Amino acid sequence: MDHRIRRLITIIETDVQRRLSLVSMARIAGLSSSRLRHKFKSEVGVTPTTYLHNMRMKVAGELLRSSELSVKQVRAAVGLESDSYFTRECRRTYGVPPSRLKASAKQAETCEPAPSLLLDLSQIDS
Repeated sequence: MDHRIRRLITIIETDVQRRLSLVSMARIAGLSSSRLRHKFKSEVGVTPTTYLHNMRMKVAGELLRSSELSVKQVRAAVGLESDSYFTRECRRTYGVPPSRLKASAKQAETCEPAPSLLLDLSQIDS
């Protein structure tokens, strides 16, 4: 992989909150916007803006499921400004709004398995 693309990917993955437009990503990579878009897509499979979006939603999902941050704090932590956009993209990515994703993760942490789902190992023949 081209070192400029690798460097941009590292920046995206380590700082999803950072404001990055295609122009600013091209500047970081030292390429024109059109060349970066073409080169990135041919090497990674998606455009740099799609990669950034996907990384933000991945991190948002992880934070919603595993942190004590509020939905608004998660939205800000991944560099998004609009609550409605964040909610729409969570629905598109995860099939549920961010509040439900967070609530379902909390519920899963506190739920005990139903007794009928537990195996009685003494009944299993060796």
